Amino acid sequence: MQQRITINLNTDSKTTDKTTILEYCRSHGIAGIETPCGGKGTCGKCKVTVTKPYYKDVLACRTRVCDGMEIIVGRKESTGTKEDSMVVLTNGGNVSEKFNEHVNEHVNRNVVLKEETANVSEKVESNEDTLAACDIGTTTVVCYLIDKETGQIISTRSGANPQRSFGADVLSRIDAAARADDNDKANGGLQMMQTQIVSLLNGWISEMLKECGRTKVSRFSVAGNTVMCHLLMGISPEKLGKAPFLPDEYFGRAFNPLDIGLENCQAMIIFPAVSGFVGGDITAGMMETVNRNELTLYLDIGTNGEMALGKGDRYVCCATAAGPAFEGAQIEMGMPASKGAVDKVWLEGRRIKYSVIGNDRPVGLCGSGLIDALALLLKAGIIDENGTILSGQELPILFRSYVFEVEAEDAAQSTETSLAVHIAPGVYITQEDIRKLQLAKGAIAAGIEVLFKEYGCMPCNIDVLTFAGGFGNYIDKASAAAIGLFPQELLDKAKEVGNAAGNGAVSAALSQEAWERALDISGDMRYIELASYPHFDEMYVEHMNF
Repeated sequence: MQQRITINLNTDSKTTDKTTILEYCRSHGIAGIETPCGGKGTCGKCKVTVTKPYYKDVLACRTRVCDGMEIIVGRKESTGTKEDSMVVLTNGGNVSEKFNEHVNEHVNRNVVLKEETANVSEKVESNEDTLAACDIGTTTVVCYLIDKETGQIISTRSGANPQRSFGADVLSRIDAAARADDNDKANGGLQMMQTQIVSLLNGWISEMLKECGRTKVSRFSVAGNTVMCHLLMGISPEKLGKAPFLPDEYFGRAFNPLDIGLENCQAMIIFPAVSGFVGGDITAGMMETVNRNELTLYLDIGTNGEMALGKGDRYVCCATAAGPAFEGAQIEMGMPASKGAVDKVWLEGRRIKYSVIGNDRPVGLCGSGLIDALALLLKAGIIDENGTILSGQELPILFRSYVFEVEAEDAAQSTETSLAVHIAPGVYITQEDIRKLQLAKGAIAAGIEVLFKEYGCMPCNIDVLTFAGGFGNYIDKASAAAIGLFPQELLDKAKEVGNAAGNGAVSAALSQEAWERALDISGDMRYIELASYPHFDEMYVEHMNF
């Protein structure tokens, strides 16, 4: 949806003639600007239209405001927006666990916190019959309201994480959090991102309570990766941006929601993180879905690429620098899974076929469509095993009409980036896009290989391959195996568990026993730091190829 904005420097104390359009929109809560790179000027996706004092499309992160400037932010609704109507996975199964009476008893649990033992004691004193749970993802947020007596979810809210204006990945947000405005601390990155997420949750919880005729939440359970939880609590994640990547807080305990301005909640628990990049979302998801008698490879292929392998009381885990490419960010025609996104691609005879979310005109490619497109290009012989788009006599004659040249935005780029492949009318994938996707899939595949080595097993030993999260739920597993995202022999063992982190958060809100299982499983996981793992770079490069 488009917004028309007029800037008046005389009446706006937050804005000066040195403020960029992006900074202005962030400080005024104006959504609709895509900034996968976090405003560094490298992705080219933060374009807005200036209509006064001149008419021009500009990059919001590189254009300063002036008095009287008029700008248009967002896209026309008829074109299919990239933010509105985002498909968010709110549930992946039934949360059948009944509320445990021990929720209202004292919780005494020893957990590891900053390498020290912290005694967690929290008593929920309330006659309220309402609980809440939330999964805070880097890209999307889901919140549930739960009836304590029946254990049923009675209302749900979901949408894009408003912190996306500071970057599509956690590293961009770590960088943004480290940048503070010395003259106005309230406009520092950390404070602004905390305000964004707390305001979102306050609005949703208030709406759901009113909708259901309730007044207050007695217990609020939160799952999220380590960076998202730091930002929620207003704790700087700066240490996670440099070695040894140790967080200031491992969570796994109760917090006072009033300390962060969270309204209508009496108590809040945040799932324990294992490391700086394997967070409470993985703990919650594994607690909810993993059968500890089965050797399970658990994959949450989001922006961070978190994964774990093991059974019983022994698990190894790691996080790969997959980046946001599989979620459409930093891809020329990439976009979230929303109206107008090409979500499936396949070969039908001699033609490339596709489907579009909302049956609308195609606008771009979301993650599942990108995976399918890669698998198709490989199968059709349009790209070789190195990921290079073929041309001339090397290209199968049936598909020569699909390959064309595009003008490189950066003249310094390699000439190979000038080739692209048509996927749908007006939608294509470039050579540079393919390289970025190779980096992402290589990181995930190499991470899986490390887990096998560390656990001492092979793909044939795996009982279950579990895909968690929205991306894992929607991708075609055969396409993912075809491009080498995971070993081909695991294809028949793959299953989706949907929003496992969200379901785990619901269970922990309902049951003290579920919460204690989460604490147990986090203590059973051994984290492997891939940045210092022997020969990881070689494995990474090897897995980039198809």
